[in-house]
Amino acid sequence: MDKLIYLMPGFISYIALRPFGLFNFQNDTDRQLTLIILSLINSGLSAILGSYFSNKIIAMFISAIIITAIYFLIFNIYNKCSQKLADIFNVNIYDNMGTMEHSLSQNFKNKQQLLISFDFDNKYIVSGQVKNVDDQGNQQVELYGKNERIYTIEEARSLYEENDLNSIIVDYKNRIKSYVIIF
Repeated sequence: MDKLIYLMPGFISYIALRPFGLFNFQNDTDRQLTLIILSLINSGLSAILGSYFSNKIIAMFISAIIITAIYFLIFNIYNKCSQKLADIFNVNIYDNMGTMEHSLSQNFKNKQQLLISFDFDNKYIVSGQVKNVDDQGNQQVELYGKNERIYTIEEARSLYEENDLNSIIVDYKNRIKSYVIIF
């Protein structure tokens, strides 16, 4: 039981990194494996640091901070370089993503994404700045009120035509069309 405390830094790292959208899980198994790997790496580093610190809890938290910082740097470098590397090697890195997740996971330098959704009768549903996309394939998106207002379908189409990076996501199952506007 004493050794289980070393698994805690993995959860601390996960909790600290999760809001940055650095993890992309396709199912619960992916999430569990990530937590296990983070916990194992953190427990190894905690054990090493434990020999330098008399208090094992301090060693555990220092290891969590170190691993979190390293993962943050690795994921940021990966997010900036992955599409370029995929283009060079002619690999599609979005094979496992849903359409909405793929569209909203695009990294545009210094740009934000505005999502405007309508039903198939062109009735406004919601709009807002995209902050978080569900990584479980549930087509859930967290929007913030910046730029939130009721748009008409004509306004959405006009905004869509302004930029080649903009996209439209059509969800036939739920009868929703969403305009992704890059600004």
